[in-house]
Amino acid sequence: MKKLIPVLVVFFTICNSYAIMGQSFSGPVIRKVVIDPGHGGHDPGALSPDRKLREKDINLSVARYLGQEISKKYPEIEVIYTRTRDVAVDLDRRGTLASEQHADLFISIHVNSAKKNTSVSVGPETWVFGGDRSKRKDDSYDVVLKENEVIKFEDNYKAKYEGFDPDNPQSMIVFNFQKDAIMRQSRVLGSCIQQSLRQGPLHGIEKDRGMKEGGFVVLAYCSMPAILVELGFINSSADRKVLATENGRKGIAKHLFLGFEKYMETYARNGRQQVSANAEEQTSGKRYRVQIMASVTKLADSEPALSSFPGIKYILCPDQIYKYKYTLGDFDNRDQAQKYCNELRSGPFPDAFVIAVEDDRLVPVN
Repeated sequence: MKKLIPVLVVFFTICNSYAIMGQSFSGPVIRKVVIDPGHGGHDPGALSPDRKLREKDINLSVARYLGQEISKKYPEIEVIYTRTRDVAVDLDRRGTLASEQHADLFISIHVNSAKKNTSVSVGPETWVFGGDRSKRKDDSYDVVLKENEVIKFEDNYKAKYEGFDPDNPQSMIVFNFQKDAIMRQSRVLGSCIQQSLRQGPLHGIEKDRGMKEGGFVVLAYCSMPAILVELGFINSSADRKVLATENGRKGIAKHLFLGFEKYMETYARNGRQQVSANAEEQTSGKRYRVQIMASVTKLADSEPALSSFPGIKYILCPDQIYKYKYTLGDFDNRDQAQKYCNELRSGPFPDAFVIAVEDDRLVPVN
């Protein structure tokens, strides 16, 4: 365990940099997106039963199509790829590249494969960074170990990853650090992507494989909301028919984009322009807002929760212990506020509720 401490320190440092980056938002919140086609070069990734179809080729093809869709709809967003050709890129480099580029989102694209001794599954699934899942009874953790095992292709990986063993689930504990704001946004993005993929050309609609958490090394090194998408199963004949064709890959990329677009719309409703969390702004008459959190002291502007949702404002209630009530939205109609609240509750803020404000003071909702 002693050897693992430096990696944890690195990850703390990376996550702290996200809070600093959050202070300088101007214009659209999402300015740069890094798309990561998994595997490459001497690492082919998963292979079809006849070994002719390679995951690395599918990943790169879908990544390019997704990038084209984003650039077409959002020309102001810069799309960056971790690789644009068949080359190997170290796992840690993929995440740190996104951090160095001050990217706002990271999307890693992969293709799944099932164990030989299990029935072949079908359909896509989406992952966000999470803790140790070694005690799970399903096959979810096998996916994590499979994707992390690629570090064995890298030179001197044991020294580089400070003792991380891709075959040992206990090594995942070192990466079990969650920065709340980043994790919340990762889940929102993952949920939007997964819901859209279920409507796409791949199978699995009847039994949604869903969004999951795992200790993926490539996500651990990201300092922004990040997801890893497993498009489908290369050893499933049904999924392989889609994955093997350009039209199939375009269809997958289109639904990845539709999920991204949904995320952008959700983010836009929370304020895509920099908005100061200022309690001194005056509004006339009774207004309705959605409270998402409360604090004993005023949060710093660099707090990730504030920088991730630039539309947040606070109400000061000096007679209460939790004096600072942080809110999103501003409505003159309670029903509209409740509708917005329901959206937030189903996404990043499950405990959100509607409050009423008049002259910057809390008043009864009814």
